[in-house]
Amino acid sequence: MSQQYGPPQNQYQPPSQPPGQPPAGQGGWGPGPGYPPQYRPGGRKNRRTQWIVIGGAALAVVLIATGAVLLVTAGKKDTPAAPVAGTTLTPAPVGTMYTPPAPSPTVTQITKGPYDKGVEIGGGVWFTPAKGWVKDPDKTRSGHSYLLPEPGRPGAIDGYFWIRQTKLMGAKAFAEHLVDVESNNLDHVVIGKGGFRPCPNKALKLCYATNYSAVVTVKGKKPVVFSGFVQAFEDFTGQTTATDAALQREVWPKRKQEILNMNGTLVRSF
Repeated sequence: MSQQYGPPQNQYQPPSQPPGQPPAGQGGWGPGPGYPPQYRPGGRKNRRTQWIVIGGAALAVVLIATGAVLLVTAGKKDTPAAPVAGTTLTPAPVGTMYTPPAPSPTVTQITKGPYDKGVEIGGGVWFTPAKGWVKDPDKTRSGHSYLLPEPGRPGAIDGYFWIRQTKLMGAKAFAEHLVDVESNNLDHVVIGKGGFRPCPNKALKLCYATNYSAVVTVKGKKPVVFSGFVQAFEDFTGQTTATDAALQREVWPKRKQEILNMNGTLVRSF
């Protein structure tokens, strides 16, 4: 026997709707009763529009909040942080730094004054040789040396006037050094007691003087005794100028003023 498959014969029928009511929709899981057009739920297109509106509103809120934050921040000035101990506010140098050359030592300007006459010694110092005194022909001697020839004796002298300068020693040290040099070249040297003297020129810082006597031995002749002095003048530039002068004892009384005058021309030129 063949079996028929189909809906049961006594299938339930929904009751008829009362008059005035809208017809019932499909049963089961279908859509419910119909709605008036003004209350009908929107479709897929309407839901997309709603999401766009919601997203736009959220974006507007974010933009407004961001603008407010920027406005508040722009109205405030950043307070510089205090430097940490041990740090410096000087920026680090970039590239190679230029190092200027060291300045050259200042050179004292030397001008010629009214007493700068005769022979220029150096450093603005001059002296005028007395009449009859000649320049020492021996060029191996340092400084400036002038001699007083002895009459009738070629090559012999009655005295000398020797000027030397240094920046390595002061007045006292230089004067004592020159006396020691004379002690090595002469015989029977007797050195007097030296000491500081009042400076005769305001351009001088310290003045020191000492005296000595010595014997010059001449082969086959009577020994010649010389008397002399050393005076050293230290100026404010650090330069010391010394005069070493001596005369034969026989001519000392007569020629002493000549070496004193030469010494005076030198002192006035400072």
